[in-house]
Amino acid sequence: MRLKRRVRDLSLTVLCAACYAGLVYVLAPISFMMVQVRVADALTGLVPILGIPAVYGIALGVFIGNLYSPLGPIDLLSTLPSLLGLWMIYKLRRVSVLLGLLSYSLAVSLWVAFILYYVTEAPYLIAFIYVFIGVTIASVGLGYLVYHYASKIELFKALTSED
Repeated sequence: MRLKRRVRDLSLTVLCAACYAGLVYVLAPISFMMVQVRVADALTGLVPILGIPAVYGIALGVFIGNLYSPLGPIDLLSTLPSLLGLWMIYKLRRVSVLLGLLSYSLAVSLWVAFILYYVTEAPYLIAFIYVFIGVTIASVGLGYLVYHYASKIELFKALTSED
């Protein structure tokens, strides 16, 4: 049964990574820079349901998606604050899903604003405000909807059941 669970977890990780990276690639015009709504961040709503496979999968998806970033290789480092934010969602899932999603928004926005300041010399506070609004729309707004509806779908219940 442990092997079956490992295969399931690896499959979920890869699926989350592919979905995230695919959404970033397809929606690239609105996924980067100061004014952005990275729709792929809606997948953060799956972290409270799918757990650690979603944490690692979305973090991997961030890395792959940022290979296309107009900000250059430095944006690949965005995987680290994303991983921190995803971990916060996972840890806060039993306390408050919304608080976890908001924590993710804050962690990612602080970092992306720094990158924008460093690469484009955009004013940090302005960059933070714009990015925070966009990330919050995607992760808290859309992400919570994903969480709410996915938690009611039998497929997700079956995927998360212990063997």
